[in-house]
Amino acid sequence: MAKRVGWGWTTAAMLGCSTAASSSGTEDSSAVEPMTTAASGTGDPSAAEPTTYGSTTGLTDPDSTGDAPTSVGPSGCGADVAPGPTIVQTTGGALEGQPLADVVAFRGIRYAEPPLGDLRLRPPEPRMCVPGLTPATELGPRCPQVEKDAQGQVVAMLGDEDCLTLNVWTPATGDGARPVLVFIHGGGNATGGSDDPLYDGAALAAAQDVVVVTLNYRLGALGFLTADALAAESPEQVSGNYGLLDQVLALRWVQDNIANFGGDPQRVLLFGESAGAVNTCSLIGSPRAAGLFQRAIVQSGSCNERTLAKYEADIAAPWLQASGCGEAPDPAACLRGMAIADILTLQPDGYPDVAALGQGWGPHVDGAVIPKPALEAMSEGTHNAAPLMFGANADETAKGVPPLTVAQYEGLVQATFGPLAAMVLAQYPAAEYGDDGQAAYVALTSDLKFICGARRAARAADAGQDAPVYRYHFAYDGYDAQPNATKAAFHGLELVYIFAAWDAVLPEPLQYEPNAADLAISQRLQGAWARFAATGDPAGADLTWPAYVAAEDNGALLDEPPDLFNGVRTEQCDFWDMYAPG
Repeated sequence: MAKRVGWGWTTAAMLGCSTAASSSGTEDSSAVEPMTTAASGTGDPSAAEPTTYGSTTGLTDPDSTGDAPTSVGPSGCGADVAPGPTIVQTTGGALEGQPLADVVAFRGIRYAEPPLGDLRLRPPEPRMCVPGLTPATELGPRCPQVEKDAQGQVVAMLGDEDCLTLNVWTPATGDGARPVLVFIHGGGNATGGSDDPLYDGAALAAAQDVVVVTLNYRLGALGFLTADALAAESPEQVSGNYGLLDQVLALRWVQDNIANFGGDPQRVLLFGESAGAVNTCSLIGSPRAAGLFQRAIVQSGSCNERTLAKYEADIAAPWLQASGCGEAPDPAACLRGMAIADILTLQPDGYPDVAALGQGWGPHVDGAVIPKPALEAMSEGTHNAAPLMFGANADETAKGVPPLTVAQYEGLVQATFGPLAAMVLAQYPAAEYGDDGQAAYVALTSDLKFICGARRAARAADAGQDAPVYRYHFAYDGYDAQPNATKAAFHGLELVYIFAAWDAVLPEPLQYEPNAADLAISQRLQGAWARFAATGDPAGADLTWPAYVAAEDNGALLDEPPDLFNGVRTEQCDFWDMYAPG
C-alpha cells in the first residue's frame, strides 16, 4: 500500500504551475534529460535509409486538399512484418509496442521528419517510411525549452530539436472502432512535453476502452517565430504557426493510422489544456484541420489569437532583433544556423506565467493557417463545426499568485490597468475576499484569463453551429492537502483526474494515494470525456449535462457530487466583455 501523503504546493510543479507568480505555468521536467544536439534524439534504431512516403502539400499549398495517403505498410516499408498484439503497420513503417497490464503502449512514434537543418522554421514534413520493425517503447524527448527557478533564472536547458513524436495507448491493436482521445499539452507554447507523467494515457485507455494519443509539437521561437525572410519562402507568404502545423500533421497521422491501433478515425476527440487549449481552439477555426477531428474540448485556455501586427510587436520582432539575424545578409539561413542554447535564452523568451496578463509565443492570425480569429470563425459558422466543450477551473491562478496585502493588491491593479483601475477595483474589492489581496487577485485573473473566456467561446460556438455545445466549471478541491496548504481548483488540476495520474502528483519517492472522492470524480470525468469522444454527448447515468444555451449560460458544475449551473461569475464576465473583449 502506498504511503498517503498530503497534497500541497509540490503538486503545482507537476501540473504546470509554480508557487511564484514570475515563473508559473511550466510543466514538470524531472523526466527529461539535458538537451542534446544529436540529430536522432529519439534513438531510432533503424540504420536503413528511409524511403519517401507522404506529402506536405496539405500543409503548404493553399490549393491542395491536404489529403495524405491512407494505406499503410507499403512495399519495402514494413509490409513483410506480420501484425500482432504488439506490432502495428503504419505509414512510417512497422512498430513494436510494449504490453502493459491492461493496454499496449506505443511510445516515441515519429510522425514527422526531424525539423533540423533546412527543415527548421518550416512546416513539418511527414515521416518517411522506415523498413523493418522499429521499437516504439521509449518516450521521445520534449521539444527544446528552458527550465527556470522561482526567481526566473534559467537553471537548465531541456529537450531535443528532433522531438516530433507521439504516443498511443490502446486496449488492443488490430481492427477496432474505439473512440480516440488526442491530447495537446500545455505550457504556454514554450514549455512542456508528452513525456510528462501527468499525461500517461494507460489508465484512461484501460478504464474507458478508448485509444489515447499524446504528442509533442515545436515550442517557442522554433514553433511560432514570424519573420519576413521566412514568409518569403512560403507559397502563401506566411511564417510562424509551425507548432500548430505539427499538431495538424499529427492529427493527419491519426486519421491514416489509428484504425490499426484499434481506434475509429471518425470518432476522434481533440482536447487540450492551457496553451494546448489555445491551440485546440485555433484548430477548431483552422481550415487546415478540417475533417481531422469530430469533437473538441477547450480546457482552461482562451480563444484569442492575435493579429500578425500585434503578435510581432509583442514578441516576434523584439526576439528577431535580439537574435541579430534580422540584419544578416540571409536572415533565414542565419536563424537556421543559430545554436539551440542561443535560441532558448534570447529575450523575450515567452516563458509562461499562469497569472500574467500578457501573451508570449503562440498562434496568430496569418490569413492561411488561421484565416481569422477562432471566435469570429465560430460566430460566423466558418469553423470546423462539431460537438464542442469549453470550461475552466474555479481557482485557475491560485498557484501562480504570491501572498499579497490589500495595499499590494491595489497597487498591482493600478499598475496593470491604469485608467481602468478604479473600475476594476470596484468590481473586485478586496473586502469581498476577506481583505486578502491574494484571493482578490486570484479571482480577478482567473475570471479575466479563463472563466470569462470559456463563456465567450461557448457563446460564439452556440451562435455559429447546429452541433451541440457544452460548458463546464471545475470546482473540485477534495484532495488530501499537506498541512497548512490552501486547497483550490487550480490550473491543470482536472488533468490528474482525467488521466488518473496519481503517480504524477508528488515527486518520487513520495506517492499520493487517492481518497474516495478523488476516485469518484476521476471515474466521472473519464466517463464524460470518453462518452463525448464516442457520441458527442458527455452526459451519462452518473452525470447530468444539458447542452449549452447562451441565454441561460448553463453547464455542468464538476465537483463531487456534481451539480448544474446557470451562469458563472456573470457580473464579472459582463464587466470584462465590456472593457476587455476578446
